[in-house]
Amino acid sequence: MNSLKGTAFFVAAFVTGCAASSVPGIPLQSLAPSWSAAALAKDDLVYITNGNEEVTVYNLETQKLVGVLTNFTKPMGECVDASGNIYIADAGANTVVEYAHGGSKAIETFDDSPDTPYTCTVDPTTGNLAVANNDNIAIWPKGGSGKATRYTDSALGSFDGCAYDTAGNLLTTNGADPSAFAWLPHGGSQLDTITMPGPKSGWQWYYVAGIQWDGRYFVLDFESTANRVTVLHGLAYYVGDTQLGNDDTYGPYAIYIPSPKSQSTQLLGRTYNEDVGYYDVESFDYPSGSGPLFKITHGLDTPFGLAVSPKN
Repeated sequence: MNSLKGTAFFVAAFVTGCAASSVPGIPLQSLAPSWSAAALAKDDLVYITNGNEEVTVYNLETQKLVGVLTNFTKPMGECVDASGNIYIADAGANTVVEYAHGGSKAIETFDDSPDTPYTCTVDPTTGNLAVANNDNIAIWPKGGSGKATRYTDSALGSFDGCAYDTAGNLLTTNGADPSAFAWLPHGGSQLDTITMPGPKSGWQWYYVAGIQWDGRYFVLDFESTANRVTVLHGLAYYVGDTQLGNDDTYGPYAIYIPSPKSQSTQLLGRTYNEDVGYYDVESFDYPSGSGPLFKITHGLDTPFGLAVSPKN
């Protein structure tokens, strides 16, 4: 079985209104006695993976730190399903770990070995989990009770970004220079390499940091810009972009979609802060790109993966 149920992870820190440390590299200490998923059910939560092997969790509206998940080896990309469950790719442990919205204990662990998971996405039509690996896309059936089906594409080689649209079609990229793209239509049996147009003729994509779904379009995370594209019957079309207003903002981004049938209203990215020499996380109005609306600076240590789990 590829799924290890009930793997125990514990909460290392909580906040009840006091400020947490903003010094990178220092593990946060326990600040409150418990973490209640029920208490957080009505909060939109931001999950951030960090270089110190912790995943810090924040209230989206207040930016207060509400908890820290630990026992990871190298947490990287993240994704969220229709129920608000959060999936965290642990590249060091070759696993993907699932938590309920606001939960402090893992409810599912997907054994991705011998592959190295980088990021993930969940099919809204089936609940299947797709994972971008070092040399394949692995797709587990909902619940993780069966074996993963693995898809490869020689034109990409490795896989760094992936996202499902609302119809269950999957777009993925290798994030290299140049970046290549592949398409797995809903119900399809193989990845198909596709040509991805850019904002002008002859455009060449490179180092695309991730792919998101904004509720209406795919978003390519590229050089402080959220580039919207659409794919129809295996053909890709460029739609437009959102400039984030800061040349030091990097993907993979997190897209906040307030309700399942709406388009995103907010985008979060990592911004390098030259004044202090490390990254914070900034939020921008989407799709206008105005902002930043707020900054998260406390409890971070070289943040990488971002995801927003909407309130239940």
